[in-house]
Amino acid sequence: MQNRMLKTRGDAASLGLEDLLNFRVQRLASKMTLLTTREVLAGTGVHIAEWRVICRLIENGPLKLTELSQMLGLDPGRTSRLLKAAETKGLVRRERDPSDGRASFFHPTPKSRNVFDDAWPRACQSADAFHDLYTDDERDELKRLLDRAIRYANESLYAK
Repeated sequence: MQNRMLKTRGDAASLGLEDLLNFRVQRLASKMTLLTTREVLAGTGVHIAEWRVICRLIENGPLKLTELSQMLGLDPGRTSRLLKAAETKGLVRRERDPSDGRASFFHPTPKSRNVFDDAWPRACQSADAFHDLYTDDERDELKRLLDRAIRYANESLYAK
């Protein structure tokens, strides 16, 4: 494997960031977040992280913090702070787990359902525009490659 720590181009030193796949994926994720914020969430008063929580709760029903944390790819501390803020804004409702008094389930609220119903058509339009960049075969291959990268990240983060 090539040492990617430092490349030189002429007299100037370069890190070769554009050659690093993780850097490119992070840049794409940042751009997609910005697009979603502008095209989907404008005027909703909801931040991208809250939107992701709303979508997961609408799709999956009530979830525990640990489940949401893994689905969102966030550490539990950050997920906890995010859920507290969303609860304060009336976007989620907390309910104690009757079988485990230390844990809670988080539910969507009527307010979050209204935000979802308002923003989801725009989210679909935005996703369709991105999907249209690729043929069906290219989309399938991209999904396959991204799933491999996600598995790698999960194994690296959660392997014990």
